[in-house]
Amino acid sequence: MTLQQLDYALALAKYGSYSKAAQAVGITQPAMSLRIKKLEEGVGLVLFDRSQKPVRPTLEGKLFLEKAQFLLTQADQLRDFALGLQQEIKGEIQIGIIPTLAPYMLPLFINDLNQQFGELKLHIKEMLTLEIIEGLRSGTLHAGIISTPITHKTQFIIKPLFYERFLLFVSDDHPLFQYKKITVDQIPTHELWLLKEGNCFRDQVDNLCESSSLGEQQELFLYESSSIESLCRIVEHKGGITFLPELSTLHLTAEREDMIKEISGRPRVREISMIHLPNEVRVNLVDEVAKVIQKNIPSHMINKDPTEVIPTRVQEI
Repeated sequence: MTLQQLDYALALAKYGSYSKAAQAVGITQPAMSLRIKKLEEGVGLVLFDRSQKPVRPTLEGKLFLEKAQFLLTQADQLRDFALGLQQEIKGEIQIGIIPTLAPYMLPLFINDLNQQFGELKLHIKEMLTLEIIEGLRSGTLHAGIISTPITHKTQFIIKPLFYERFLLFVSDDHPLFQYKKITVDQIPTHELWLLKEGNCFRDQVDNLCESSSLGEQQELFLYESSSIESLCRIVEHKGGITFLPELSTLHLTAEREDMIKEISGRPRVREISMIHLPNEVRVNLVDEVAKVIQKNIPSHMINKDPTEVIPTRVQEI
């Protein structure tokens, strides 16, 4: 049994087709079939049910492939560890960042990072929180930047980076536009425009307002979006209110600044954290990225007190 054989078996499980799996790993279909057969003979198990189309792992095959994925991830990390022994800030890291954060945070630190560490290649992927968690577990990501806390089964190292306030973006023809601060009780939930469900920022807004029926406008026009900027444009042209994370408001035009309203009382924030596995071998690179981020974030956002962290509803499956 070799790591390459395990890689081929995982490809077959992913694609469910010998031809597609062979194409993905760069070998011929007969070669793929032969290598899978030799692997099964070597371990004494039937890993795939070939009577089905697409081809599916057997029950024993599923359990075996879970261990195979773990071994391949460990092998990749061992190779990375050898590189990390150099203790130089160079190489490549892949980091997943949630979409409600990436467009606003990246411009704050990316130039500084490039200037400090010219040999560090940073690959950023916008992903939902559960996608980031899966990427960390599978080894396709070295770290993630998400909103915490989360409920998770996997043991993660979670390092808070900063605390970002929830703010309101109010149409200039809305009755609440005249106020500088608005209480949660004043917010008309039926007039809220929100990100579509499944986004952690939407979940936190639900928790903040303690409502499960937010954004159910009684109108003919309903809009589901993954973009905060799109929601701002809807508010400007159709009216109503939406929630914004603080970083998204740092570079608004003067006209839009008047539409930003604070929420009365103790500041409600979302905790933004760097997350990675305990055995992440590129942790020195991840930590340097975290330091550069904190250096370029507005200083008042670094300290937690005296704020109220709004929990997420993210649960690892």
